[in-house]
This record gives sequence, C-alpha cells and structure tokens, in this order.
Amino acid sequence: MTSKARPLRVLHCPTDVGGHPCELARAERRIGLDSTVAVTRRGPFDYPVDIDLGLAGASRLRRLIGRVQLLAHAFGRYDVIHFNFGQRLLPMLGPVCLDLPLLRAAGARLFTTFQGCDVRLPTHCPICRNGNGRCALKLARTRLRAARASARWSERTFALNPDLLDTVPGAVFLPYARLDPRTVQPVYPSQHAGPLRVAHAPTNRMVKGTEAVLDAARQLGGLIELDLVEGVTNQQALDRIARADVVVDQLRLGWYGGLAAEAMALGKPVIAFIDPRARKRIPRAMATEMPIISAEPRSLHATLEGLASEARSTLPDRGMASRRFVERWHDPIAIARWMARVYAEPAAADGGFMPEA
Repeated sequence: MTSKARPLRVLHCPTDVGGHPCELARAERRIGLDSTVAVTRRGPFDYPVDIDLGLAGASRLRRLIGRVQLLAHAFGRYDVIHFNFGQRLLPMLGPVCLDLPLLRAAGARLFTTFQGCDVRLPTHCPICRNGNGRCALKLARTRLRAARASARWSERTFALNPDLLDTVPGAVFLPYARLDPRTVQPVYPSQHAGPLRVAHAPTNRMVKGTEAVLDAARQLGGLIELDLVEGVTNQQALDRIARADVVVDQLRLGWYGGLAAEAMALGKPVIAFIDPRARKRIPRAMATEMPIISAEPRSLHATLEGLASEARSTLPDRGMASRRFVERWHDPIAIARWMARVYAEPAAADGGFMPEA
C-alpha cells in the first residue's frame, strides 16, 4: 500500500506524443503527485521530459536494451504507471504481453491512454481504409490485439479521440491536457484591413488535409493570407499561430487535435472536421459548448470565404468562446485532479471526465 507520508509516485511513459503526458505530469506535480515523464526518444516538438533514453536512430537491439532498462527502472519504483500512445515497454510476442503483468505483479497500478494511430484501425480510418494511406490495412489485427492486451492489464484505459472508443474495450474519453491556458495570454482576432490571416500547422499533410487548405488559399487569392507552419518547435508554432485570425486544424479524421486546443487557448477560432458521431461520444455539455467550425475538404473554400467576408465581424466573439471552452474542458489541473481520483480508485472513471464547477 502507498504510504500517506509521501505523494503518489506516477510514471508517464514511454513517449511524449502530442505533449499530452508532459503537461499532464506537470499538472499532477502541481497538485502534489510525484510524477515523472520517461521516453525512449524525444519527439520533434521539444516537449519537456524528465528521462530521455535517447534511442532515436539506435539499432533494434539497442532500442530493446533501452526498453528493458526502463522496465527495470520502473519495476517496484512507482505506484502508478501511465502508458501513452498505446505503447508498452516491451514488444509483444505474438499475443503474449510480458511487461504489463510483471509490473502489475510488482504492485503498480497500470493505466493506458490511446491517442490516434496507435490504435485506430486502418480499415476504419477515412484516410487509410482505401489502402492508400500511410498505415497498411494488415495493421488492423496487430493494433486490435495490442489494444486488448492493454485493456486486459490496465486498471482503466483512455482515448483522446472519440472514434478510438470503438476499438478499445471499456475506454473512457479524455480531453487533451496539452497546454495550461493559464500560461498563455490570448490574442483575440481583431478587426483589420487586408486579407484574413489563416494558420495551418500540419504534422502530416495527408492526415491534416493540407492539400485542401492550399487549394482554398490559391482559389481565394487576396482574400486570405496563409501561414503554413511546418518544421518548427512547438513554441515557434504557437508564436506564429498567435498572429493568425483563424486556425485550420485537420479536415479528415473527424475530431480536432492537440494543436487546436493550443490555438483555442490563444483565443483563435478553429476550423476542423467534427464527425457528428463523435459528438455523441463525449459529454453532452462539451458537445454543446464546442466552438469549433466544422468543415471538410470540400467545404473549406466556402467556410474560409465566409469568414473572410460577411462573417468576419464574428471572429472576436468566436475567439473568446474558444478561450472559454479550452479553459473549461482542457484545463490540465482539472484533468490532473480527476486523474488523481482515478489513480486512487479506478471506478471513479466510470462517469467520465467532467470539469469542476
């Protein structure tokens, strides 16, 4: 049992994908938990981590040795181990999962968060289901097997995208905890002469629907000014988004990404495709309050044209609604407090995350 004389020890591992585990761990520390982020290799956006094994570019053998070392470090040292991006410390041997039962036997409570292509079945993905996406259709079986293994050994599983709830047995929807809005000064859209300033920051152009953004920019000509944000750090991306009037996130997957939450913290109206089915999988209040402007590749041109002309006067109010939404639904401190209750009693997750009144 955990001693009352010390805080709960939490390890977030083995990846920093999306910045979610890093900000959640930081918020957990602020509420009194002893939370650490350990990754096998840093991601491209320079999110803050505590332990980096530096395995980027390493051989397969070296990566395996590093993961075994991380397993040895975690064994018996933490009360809670929270896996991110549906990953484990050791690869599965067919259907056999080795590390999760070992860690459970050592007394750790295990939790897993799924974030997207870690568990999204290519056969169900709007980008990959025709066989032309970046994920081969044959990965469906592997991902489903991995999801079931994580669900079997984890006390609770979470999904940052509503469509993932179809794949992960018993998972609970969890909003992104990517950026503390308290640390961000909003820069609301202002009325100005000249083109509508539009920012788009794709991590993967195919996934984000970037071609449609480029096409709309060409067709609208001087009505909009597009800033295509690529190949920069997360902070540099935020600095450029702060200068935009509108941010276009993804147009194909049916949900918004972590970058959209950051843009809303900056007080920016966000355009993303929101699948109506996804709205039914999240808390009703969240769906009602969501300010995101839904658009698909085919409708993006008309959406941007409207925002650049007759609807331009609505942008400041849309920006303020965006800020209120992220303060309520993406507050890492509120999410960390809820997670602390779930770590202590996993049944607390049954009702899903709801912000504090």
